Amino acid sequence: MKRKLLLLLSILMISGCTNINNLSYSELIDQSLDSDLVLLNEVSTGYKYYLPRGVTLKEDNDFNQKLAFMDTYLYMYVDIISYYYKNELNYRETEDFSYFYQNIEKDGKTGYVGIRQEGEKYFVKIVYNYAKIEAYVSENQISSTISYAMILLNSIRYNDTLIDRIVNDTSVNSSEITYEIDKPSGSESKFSQYLSEYVQEEDDDNDVVLPDEYENE
Repeated sequence: MKRKLLLLLSILMISGCTNINNLSYSELIDQSLDSDLVLLNEVSTGYKYYLPRGVTLKEDNDFNQKLAFMDTYLYMYVDIISYYYKNELNYRETEDFSYFYQNIEKDGKTGYVGIRQEGEKYFVKIVYNYAKIEAYVSENQISSTISYAMILLNSIRYNDTLIDRIVNDTSVNSSEITYEIDKPSGSESKFSQYLSEYVQEEDDDNDVVLPDEYENE
C-alpha cells in the first residue's frame, strides 16, 4: 500500500535506524515492496529510479551506480540485457548466506536478499527487478541497508524503446569501469560478475559490452 511505503520512508528520513530495527528483515522487505507508488528522481541509461533522501549518488556509469549511504557505499548494478531477454534468475544456492536469506517474488519479479558475516562486517546482497545492490556494512546498518536497497530496486522503471536500441545497435557500447569496493580488512572475497545472476541465452549474438565485472584487488 502507498501509505506503508510513505510511512517507511518517513521512518528512514526522520528517525534513522531506531524504529526500523524493531522490524524483522522479512518485514522490512515486505513493506518496501508493498506499494504501487512510483517515485522517480534519477535517470540513467535505459531506466529511471528513485533515490531516497539520505542516499547520495557518487558515480553513474551507465548501468552501475556508486551510492553513498551513512558511512559506507552501496553498489548498484542494472542488467538491461537480462531484462530485455527476460532471463530467469539463477538462484545461487551454493553461495554462503548463513546469516540471512530470503527469496522475493512479487508481480512477476523475482529476487533474493542474502547476508553473510565477514569478520566484523556483513556482506549484503540484494537481487531484484533485474538489478542488484551489494555492500559491506556493520550489523546496526543491515536493516536500513535492506530498506533503502529494496526501495531503490523496486522503483526501477525500464525504458523499453531505448533498451531495444542499445541491445540491437552494436555501435552503442557502455564504458567499462572498475570500482574499489570497501570490504573488511583481509577479506579475499570478490564481487561477482552480475550477468551470472541470470540464466543467459546460449545463442545471444548481441555485442553490447556491459560493465559487469567488479573485483576487489
